[in-house]
Amino acid sequence: MLDYIIQKAQKLGAEDIIATSLNQLTRQTKFANNEIVVNQTWDEKDIDIFLSFKKRTISTSVKSDAKKSDIDKALNKMVKIAKLLKPNEDYFGIAGGEFKYKDVEEGYDKKIENLDEKEVDIVTAAINKALENGVKKSSGVLYSNIWQMKKLTSNGIDGSDKATSLNFSIRSFADKDASAHSVSVSRILKGFDSVAVADEASQLALQALNPVSGEDGRYDVVFHPMAFSNLLYYMSYAFSAFQVDSGLSFFMDKIGKKVANDIVTIEDDGSMRNGFGSRKFDDEGKPIQKNKLIENGILMNYLHNTSTAKKFNTESTSNSGLVDPAPWNIVLKQGDSKFEKMISAVKRGLYITNVWYTRFANYRTGDFSTIPRDAIFEIENGKIKRSLKDLRISDNVQRILENIAMISKERKTIQWWEVQIPVVTGFVLCKDVGITRPKK
Repeated sequence: MLDYIIQKAQKLGAEDIIATSLNQLTRQTKFANNEIVVNQTWDEKDIDIFLSFKKRTISTSVKSDAKKSDIDKALNKMVKIAKLLKPNEDYFGIAGGEFKYKDVEEGYDKKIENLDEKEVDIVTAAINKALENGVKKSSGVLYSNIWQMKKLTSNGIDGSDKATSLNFSIRSFADKDASAHSVSVSRILKGFDSVAVADEASQLALQALNPVSGEDGRYDVVFHPMAFSNLLYYMSYAFSAFQVDSGLSFFMDKIGKKVANDIVTIEDDGSMRNGFGSRKFDDEGKPIQKNKLIENGILMNYLHNTSTAKKFNTESTSNSGLVDPAPWNIVLKQGDSKFEKMISAVKRGLYITNVWYTRFANYRTGDFSTIPRDAIFEIENGKIKRSLKDLRISDNVQRILENIAMISKERKTIQWWEVQIPVVTGFVLCKDVGITRPKK
């Protein structure tokens, strides 16, 4: 059917065509208040179609079992609508060439396909561990995913990919105001551990009992990977050449300039082993590559598709996004510190374990705020003291990057609904972070 779509669209006058079939099986086991409440499966089979007609671009989706007559109607409608659109002067085509694709190491595991009812056992074991530790209740979800993709383009690209993944998220409550959240994500069964993250979440929740209202000011902050992954995810938009060109990136006009502390190196690595977002090719079919974004504090690259690369007079970084290039796996290079060393280095500060509702007051300057969602702890003279609540982080993204003082050697991959692009990060100590109290 993909061949038919390409040929039919060309006959209708389309110049660039991408046809992508995606067969995806998703299983969800959801739990609330220590009980499994949902156990369901989705089996989705779709074909995504993109085409350009005289620099006018449009896309749609049809079901994989659509008849040729349905495909004809969809393509005719796409071309008809495209003719009514204004030309996109920033569109310069799609990737082309004879590409060879490399399999993602540890990107597919037959054992995940065969889990079935064992997924309930994975969730039950985590719930029991949290209860055993003494928390009152836990809620969360386990997703298992198996997908197969096939991509054909009018430029001769013919690629296929397949993947599996597990994503487990648990939030435990020792009391109403004493909670903690942890996740375990993996493309293979080995190394995935729901019990370990349940243990972490429940232990932190218990430590967070009896919080008192914190005070605003500027603090040295130790960020748990759950918290810092959120900041890295929300700042990653600024690496997109589309956002730079739109004037919405705080990295605008800063290639080759210092934007972070010397110890900070950030990569986009869509080919990394067991990378939760790793894949063979981007949306145009170009093979994925590793991209150095910040190296030793210096901004090295923006992320590009074919069109933005043409406009910036450079090469695509294999991050299409047919409109807005985006990273596959955001990776903060590990440091040489340990969590305990970070805590001991802080005279007056905070340990923040998770944040959410990160919002920008100004995308161009990077001014933002975010709310610590779970356990917050006061650090005094190198020791964790009281549990705190009622605080907000209000600062600037580039200042956060510049004030990073330590990064742990230990890292983990974070992905959940607040961190939609996978982030690999460790614990991070950041100096002089702005802390305010939420307005009622």
